Amino acid sequence: MGLLYQKRRLKVNKMKRRIAATRAMLQRFRVCLSSVLILTICFFGYWVLKLPEWYLDDAKLYVADPSVLTIQGNIITPDYKIINLIRQTQLPRTQIFRLNTKELETNISQLQSVKKVYIRRFWFPARLVIVLDERVPAFLLAPNLDSEPNLALSADGYVIDHDYLPFKTEVKAKKLLTYGVRDGKEEVWDKKRVEEILKLTKALETYSNQEVKYIDLRNASDVYIMLSEYLIRFGEINDTALSRAKYIASILPEAKKMTQKIKYIDLRWEDARYFCLKEPKEPKETEIDSKNKDEKIEEEKPLSEEEDLTQSQYIEIPDDN
Repeated sequence: MGLLYQKRRLKVNKMKRRIAATRAMLQRFRVCLSSVLILTICFFGYWVLKLPEWYLDDAKLYVADPSVLTIQGNIITPDYKIINLIRQTQLPRTQIFRLNTKELETNISQLQSVKKVYIRRFWFPARLVIVLDERVPAFLLAPNLDSEPNLALSADGYVIDHDYLPFKTEVKAKKLLTYGVRDGKEEVWDKKRVEEILKLTKALETYSNQEVKYIDLRNASDVYIMLSEYLIRFGEINDTALSRAKYIASILPEAKKMTQKIKYIDLRWEDARYFCLKEPKEPKETEIDSKNKDEKIEEEKPLSEEEDLTQSQYIEIPDDN
């Protein structure tokens, strides 16, 4: 019995040693496999991060290739101004997700036509989307009706210079006629003055139900405003401007009853309104070419107040009361 017991015990111990050896081998295999997998993942990650799709292609970026750069919302801002700023900023050569665009955003936001700018980064392939929130042009400035605008004014009072003109997309902005000089000095525009003219424009359009075509500011003390059908001699834009504009609602029905041609509606005074009727006269003709004898009608110039009184007939508009 003792010998049988010893043999059985040896057999059990031998089996335990085999199981322990197998477990140790499996443990070493797991460690080796984990090490290989970790090295493989690290190598794969390094290889992926070095792929060219993570980097912006400078050659395509500087020509605004749609596969690399998209500019959205630039109704009045030329593409070349943004591209020039990208070149000047010199974006670092790094992966798109590490690219810091704050400096570029700051540079673009300094453009006269830009209120805010957002830059979105996309990967695989790496590309930028520049989204602009632009200032809305409210007025276009020109010396006369036939000239192209040389400046624009935004609704918040910013001046947009001639580098942006003509706009790449047509905008709904009123035309202001001005020589750019006021009281012998260069004309200055600010938010308060722009808002003042905007309020007057909206008031006239509301009360008249007509569109304001242009405002003639070449003489600041004698402003003319052209509606769709009638010319208004408005005088100076001052504290009484909005109250004078209200009268147009009751004047236009009377104007449509007139059989004589109206030269302009006079709203220069708050206590009296007039129709100015133009006396008919023959247009002057001047010879501009002795060979072909073409004829040209001279451009009509605004009359002085003295000439206006002698060549025009005034009819006072009665109050509604």
